[in-house]
Amino acid sequence: MRKKTLSIALLITVLCFTTSCSKQQNEVEIYSFKGESDAVMINNGLITTTDDLEKFIGGDLTFKVEQPSNIKNYVTKFFFYREGVATTVLSISGNVEGTTKGLRISQDMGSISSKDLFYDNDLEQVKKSLNFLLSGTLINGEKFEYSVVLDVEKVY
Repeated sequence: MRKKTLSIALLITVLCFTTSCSKQQNEVEIYSFKGESDAVMINNGLITTTDDLEKFIGGDLTFKVEQPSNIKNYVTKFFFYREGVATTVLSISGNVEGTTKGLRISQDMGSISSKDLFYDNDLEQVKKSLNFLLSGTLINGEKFEYSVVLDVEKVY
């Protein structure tokens, strides 16, 4: 029984090794991004690309000043410039109606993935001109806006 178990384990190991060696390896690229302004910071952002999937992870938002409170509505947006036009990669919004208590903005900036998240040469443009914008309105009608130019670096 012991020999049979050992033989099966060895066979499974050989099959797994043979299968993994014969598979075509996907080319993987990983980029990190971060940036800060006088008021906000973005850290831990990631862009991952393979032959069959592209993923954008917005990272973490930290306020260097007091976070606006009683927010009626807001939009967070990651974008880059393509031929001088802002092109959105990821946008998240929040809205509250008919109340005196407003929203708070999550620290997690979300993520998005797709087979074709970046078209043609977009990733090159993203690396050169990635930006973050947070804008909104408070319950009292006051508007706010924070923007950050992000630094993108290749990790792998």
